[in-house]
Amino acid sequence: METWFTIIISLSLIFLLRVLLSLLQKSSTTKINKPFPPGPTHIPIISPLIWLTKSVSQIEPIVKNLHAKYGPIVTLRIGSNPTVFINDRFIVHQIHQMIVLGQTWSHQPHFFCKRHIINRPKNLHIEDFISSNQHNITSSSYGTTWRVLRRNLSAEMLHPSRVKYFAQIRKWVLDVLLKRLKSDMKSSDSVKAMDHFQHAMFSLLVFMCFGQRVDDEKLNDIEQGERNLLLSLEKFNVLNYWPKITKVLFRKRWEDLLKLRSNQEMVLVPLIRARKEAKKSGLCYDNNNPRAYVDTLLDLKLPNEGQRNLDEGEMVTLCSEFLSAGIYTKCGLG
Repeated sequence: METWFTIIISLSLIFLLRVLLSLLQKSSTTKINKPFPPGPTHIPIISPLIWLTKSVSQIEPIVKNLHAKYGPIVTLRIGSNPTVFINDRFIVHQIHQMIVLGQTWSHQPHFFCKRHIINRPKNLHIEDFISSNQHNITSSSYGTTWRVLRRNLSAEMLHPSRVKYFAQIRKWVLDVLLKRLKSDMKSSDSVKAMDHFQHAMFSLLVFMCFGQRVDDEKLNDIEQGERNLLLSLEKFNVLNYWPKITKVLFRKRWEDLLKLRSNQEMVLVPLIRARKEAKKSGLCYDNNNPRAYVDTLLDLKLPNEGQRNLDEGEMVTLCSEFLSAGIYTKCGLG
């Protein structure tokens, strides 16, 4: 009992010291920072913890009421950085144009990005963990790595000249879809069409990603791993707030996140290794076996990191991004 009491007191003191240092640092830079849009009163320590324990479904109605009170732009301090919510389409369009401009000028980092600092906001701790330290397209900072990954996806997989090579696979997926629909129609009064369409799309995406057809059991394992990770992210938000402390206080949540990532790797890594071995054995590409996304990742090199290849963890992250972006509207490609 005394040991646990000592640990709790020590952690509390570390927590309070970190807060004081953070407040001192912020107060020293307040004069040079521009003010944020209006929002509710921010109480250090208490406000961030309250927001981080809420899910998206709980925050949405609160934000709606805040828009009615403060206007179309509202600031909430969720975690260590302010978060701005916008509900005006015209303002969102203007911001979108600014993002497009930022992507354009990010190809010339020595001129525009260094002077005007057009970039994505800094990732939270959990985002860094899920993205293999920003080695994916949706969260990587604008720069060399982001350009290489984005160009690879656009040119090697999404370009019309590449998409046509998967025509035979699309035909196979369509045949599978029709058979599943007909079978369901015979066996039940109602048909859940969405489930069958999602299964068909995921089958296509898995083939495009790994270059092989997988059985339903393996397909379900892949989909379950992606779904579990996406649906569980909200409960890990609290780990973004002073990770060194919250990982101890919320140890069970941190272990759950590690397990979800481990399960994802257990399913995807064998598929990556199988494709790697196939390439070594002189795999040739044709209409029945077009170049898969994993093939492009195996050949990819990171120029700003010593021309090294991607490791397996980074390839798992990029494959997960590819699959999730294709089947879940929650994810984009940046």
